[in-house]
Amino acid sequence: MGAYSLPIWAQGKNGIGPEKTLFKIQKIKIEGLRKIEPEAILDKIKSSPGRRITNYQLRSDIKKIYEMQFFESVEAHQQGETLVFKIKEKPIVKKIFIEGNDEIGDDELKEQISLKEFNIINVSNLKNDVVTIQKMYEEKGYYLSQVDYEIKPVNNETVVVTFSIKEFDKVKVKKVTFLGNKDLPDDELKNFMMTQEDSTFSGLSDSGSFKEFNFQADIERLSYYYRTKGYLQVNVGNPVITVSEDRKWIFITLNITEGPQYEVREINYRGDLLFTESELAEKTSLKTGETYSEESLRKDIQNLTEMYQDLGYAFVNVLRTLTPVEEDGKNKVDINFSFEKGKIAYFGNINVRGNTKTRDKVVRRELRILEGMKFSGSKLRISKENVNRLGFFEPGSVVFNTVSRKNRDNILDVNISVKERQTGQISIGAGYSTGTRGFLQASIRQNNFRGLGQNLNFNLSFSDVEQNYSLGLTEPYFNDTQFTVGGLVYRNRSTLVEDYTFVKEGGEVRVGYPIFEYTRLFVTYGLEETEVKNAPNPSIVEEDENGIASGVEVSLVTDKRNNAFEPTDGYYTRFAVEYVGLGFDQRWLSTQIDGRIYQPIWNDLIFRSRLRVSQLFETSENRNIPRTEKYQMGGARNLRGYVIGDIGPQREFTDPATSQPRLYNVGGLHSVLGTIELEHPLVREAGLKWAVFYDFGNVFEDYIGKDGDYSMKQDWGFGVRWFSPIGVLRFEFGYPINREDGISANQFFFDIGQIF
Repeated sequence: MGAYSLPIWAQGKNGIGPEKTLFKIQKIKIEGLRKIEPEAILDKIKSSPGRRITNYQLRSDIKKIYEMQFFESVEAHQQGETLVFKIKEKPIVKKIFIEGNDEIGDDELKEQISLKEFNIINVSNLKNDVVTIQKMYEEKGYYLSQVDYEIKPVNNETVVVTFSIKEFDKVKVKKVTFLGNKDLPDDELKNFMMTQEDSTFSGLSDSGSFKEFNFQADIERLSYYYRTKGYLQVNVGNPVITVSEDRKWIFITLNITEGPQYEVREINYRGDLLFTESELAEKTSLKTGETYSEESLRKDIQNLTEMYQDLGYAFVNVLRTLTPVEEDGKNKVDINFSFEKGKIAYFGNINVRGNTKTRDKVVRRELRILEGMKFSGSKLRISKENVNRLGFFEPGSVVFNTVSRKNRDNILDVNISVKERQTGQISIGAGYSTGTRGFLQASIRQNNFRGLGQNLNFNLSFSDVEQNYSLGLTEPYFNDTQFTVGGLVYRNRSTLVEDYTFVKEGGEVRVGYPIFEYTRLFVTYGLEETEVKNAPNPSIVEEDENGIASGVEVSLVTDKRNNAFEPTDGYYTRFAVEYVGLGFDQRWLSTQIDGRIYQPIWNDLIFRSRLRVSQLFETSENRNIPRTEKYQMGGARNLRGYVIGDIGPQREFTDPATSQPRLYNVGGLHSVLGTIELEHPLVREAGLKWAVFYDFGNVFEDYIGKDGDYSMKQDWGFGVRWFSPIGVLRFEFGYPINREDGISANQFFFDIGQIF
């Protein structure tokens, strides 16, 4: 503890007494300083040479010096006409030790506390640091952890501070009990909470741990959830938390007063109305006679606000008033929207911050707002969505802040804050299947090459039956225009499933241009040479296979995914037509339709679905479609319950090597592939997710339905995905449904990259 004192000669009979003049100061002297400069003290006090000092002023000066918190004691003395302050400094922290911390490292703890080595010790801040450490442990589930500190002097000038931590075991939630919930069942309420009861798989996801911050948020989340169901007067009471005697379990009891459920009676619009009631009602999802929902009301306010903002009224205020009424024995609510339009505003400067690698123009070209443009809420929202969709920044890190200028509050500067993610990937994978046997693959992928948004890919893979190499580069905004330009060169060699051996070498050039928002038209020219040797499959005629294919593909791509590399919402469609026969040897026509949907189901549970239909057409009587271009299925990228090459039309031929009959996959001209997945975080902090899937599809010799054949192969399975710094690693087990003779009972695949 420190102290400060007023000398006797400056006091009256009863403490400080009445104000009185003491003496005229000729000089001020400060004694006892070793680390603090005298000027730092002189700047704090009002006493100065040539000035007469009073007892009141002296007391004030002593208090101000002491309140700097650098000193243990402050005293004032008079030596003739010299005012002397005798000061004893607090010691410096020579070293900080942390004991008992197994779960949180020293560096992480020291980064969060205010106490630093070689700084003057401050006991008040030290106590706050204890609270900070305690909260860090509570956030990780160590609800019963204890933190204390000890100060040991080394000498008169330095001390050592030791934080002692008793972590104890993580406190697990044994039971969550709801009382008073008549209409909404326990399981429904528990599913909406972040705090979960301990279960068999809690060790993988840490979901059963009690975290104070999450639990406090859960109380608000439960109230909000009830209001989304129409319970306007719900009350979630103070929780009762009980700790077991062994300090390992927590029992939580929540008392809920649901109140009645309300439906909407009337919706009224008042105030500065710039639209007709029918136009406003069209943007309002809540309707008369429906159950009231707080979530729907929130979205309605956002939509109505955006309507006004699109006219330039950036400061519009949409107020809502809820008036509960009883009508015909039913509980209803009137909703009154009131508009305060404010004044028209314009966009000022647009600033991009946090992009240490990505060039500003990569962000700016995704914006739908311009400096000097009249304010638009929808264009501001779309701009943010577009920047997020790039996939170059951490999810949730893209923030658009609008700031009014000091002297012109109708000018709004836009500050865009981003946090870059790792967009470069160096991947190495290995695996084994009965199709490819052992294989090794590696890739270098940079989705934001040189910080210009360019996409660079280099891939290689090799095994006993395949060797593939490719190098590609795509510039999404060629020469700062709307044109997308890309190219690819490759070489593939395969003896896959012993059906044929081929070598393909070639390249392609691709040009794209936007024709609608989120929709681009691409034209791709490709040139490829194929060479087939020693084909054991009698269905493969080398004169049909060998030669050069020269063709052009026209594709229409719509991409409304919320993130290009880790989508959780939106959709993607692609329609493509390819014609091969621009000179040279090969002739065929192909079409493909590919659609993908991503939809959040509940919290972080994501539903994904895909349907792809492909068709090949013969265009020459003198040239058959090469077997290497026909479709087959099976493997980690389509039907995951089957080996590569298992799916496709089969023909019985005599094996030249054994002179025995065997079945060969001769490939088909039509293929259908469908996939449904559910994906959810397993360990969010580590980027681990689990997934269950169902695949269906088949390859048909000519087209689906010929000779009444609509059959579909099916499989189901599960897996774990690791969204690692080097890419998405997939570990999946697939199981065929209605398995036929000769088909393996299950398949395990390790693959790199999303399936769609």
